[in-house]
Amino acid sequence: MIIQWCVKGVHLPSDHEAKQVIDKGCGLLCNWWRRVDEISPPEIRDKLTPANLDRHVNHFDEIDPSTGSPFSEHSPFISLSAGTVERDVLTTTNLVHRARKTALDFGTQSGRHDFAYLYTCWVILAPRSAVGIEGVAEEIRDLNAYRRYSAYQTEGEVTAKIIVPDNQISHCEKWELHRKRKLFVKAWTWRNPRFTPPEVLTNVRELI
Repeated sequence: MIIQWCVKGVHLPSDHEAKQVIDKGCGLLCNWWRRVDEISPPEIRDKLTPANLDRHVNHFDEIDPSTGSPFSEHSPFISLSAGTVERDVLTTTNLVHRARKTALDFGTQSGRHDFAYLYTCWVILAPRSAVGIEGVAEEIRDLNAYRRYSAYQTEGEVTAKIIVPDNQISHCEKWELHRKRKLFVKAWTWRNPRFTPPEVLTNVRELI
């Protein structure tokens, strides 16, 4: 298993609501859970399928025939960015797509808003695809594991399932557009007092 730092960019109405994500201790929830309020283990197993993961990554805003609404409203997955490298063959150059920049683009909804909230967190990755296992995230950015072409590969996506637990969220940052400088700057940081550093998982103990 691999421990991976990630960033989640979101747009929320106010600083209060952004800080409440940490203060309430509920973690980052998938859209499906937030929409229906209550979910069950059998429902989770039915939702965590390769077909739904493909819809989440490649057809997020398309209408789901089973619900008549965009799949995004019912997705059990949570998109995070860890950054990635794109190889440009024509220029023989490797292009770096940084996680925070991608998260900021999502949080501002491609520049439609002049501020965004970025949550830094960590997840556990499986070394290969394991969609049905709730406790590990999928490394969508890894072309060795996910070989099917995706127009969104450069987003450096790591996909969590159902929830990113509260104690895996380190902090929230607010980024605002500095109009004179025409760039985004960090306005404040809100730290999580219940955060558990991932180093507690680095040592594996064998059976006695």
